[in-house]
Amino acid sequence: MKFLSLLTAAALFVLPGLGHAENILAKDATSLARFFETEGVEFEVTTDDVGDPKLKVDYYGNDFSIYFYGCENNKNCDAIQFFSGYQTDGGVRVVKINEWNTENRFGRAYISDEGSARVELDVYLGDTGMNPDDFAELLGYWSRIVQDFEEFINW
Repeated sequence: MKFLSLLTAAALFVLPGLGHAENILAKDATSLARFFETEGVEFEVTTDDVGDPKLKVDYYGNDFSIYFYGCENNKNCDAIQFFSGYQTDGGVRVVKINEWNTENRFGRAYISDEGSARVELDVYLGDTGMNPDDFAELLGYWSRIVQDFEEFINW
């Protein structure tokens, strides 16, 4: 029995990552899809206009997209971008968007060529990614950004 306990302790020492959730990576949409699936969040994996992965997410009432960047042949990406757009048909002026960007550290906003208000958050994940707890916290920040932005533009 003592030998079995020593063997178990040795295995835990040698394999410290065993049992820990995998990091969120931008290599492809797989790790993000697994994260959202585990969280019970509705999402759809699609592709963007150039064939890179894209997720459409409904995160507890916040609808947004996640785009993948730094990809090689539509895989092995190193960054993601949270994106939310609003068809305001020019109803939000550039001076208002500049006010948002001046007063908010996270969540870059702009007006598209079509006059839509948009807010984005870029995240570099590199080769090792981000642990799931930190990613969940990042999603909390993003949700607050979206809610605050919608209120700011009177959505």
